[in-house]
Amino acid sequence: MEETNGDAPDARSRWIGAAQGLILPLGLLAVILGGLWYWDSRGEGGSGPNNAYGVVELPEAKNATGRSPAPEAGRAGPDFLLERPEGGTLRLSDIQGQPVVLNFWATWCPPCRAEMPELVAAYTRYRGQGLEIVGVNLQETNDQVLDFAEEFGIEFPLVIDRDGELTGVWRLGGPIDGIPTSYFIDEAGVLQDITYGPLTDGMLTARIGPLVAGTD
Repeated sequence: MEETNGDAPDARSRWIGAAQGLILPLGLLAVILGGLWYWDSRGEGGSGPNNAYGVVELPEAKNATGRSPAPEAGRAGPDFLLERPEGGTLRLSDIQGQPVVLNFWATWCPPCRAEMPELVAAYTRYRGQGLEIVGVNLQETNDQVLDFAEEFGIEFPLVIDRDGELTGVWRLGGPIDGIPTSYFIDEAGVLQDITYGPLTDGMLTARIGPLVAGTD
């Protein structure tokens, strides 16, 4: 009987030790799963800081084609709401009613830097005819964008795609898979032309001319 009684505490100790060994991993797993659920719920409808920005639904009344938005000629482009580096926001559909050149760029991109003086000159030349140029920077800081704007004398509006969401939605780069990429949109919000790679003065003239002629 004494041997049996002596074995019982050892068995209980082994069982308790094994149970305690499981508690910590299970507790950690619960914390991880809870954290994943929390962040997922913030992304779907929570109050995260960037929840309101990025691609937004294009109002039906502003879709002149009646087809789903897509970055293709003859279609309305995907709508977006993005922050401006100096403060405030810009929504693409809010400037519908005037022709728009939508240019995606970054400060580290040599072709983007090469074409920027041409875009600045085109804006000076055509803004009196209603043209708007919107420069969409990819995932850089406010200071980087503002310094770039000062360096090149940019007066047209700039916004920042902080999460890079528009890269895939707008299919940047096409066959070259890169930036700069530019979209030429008429006053009805319909894409008329797409250019992959740096723009020249001649390319801008050929593409902007028909857009502003349609506003006369």
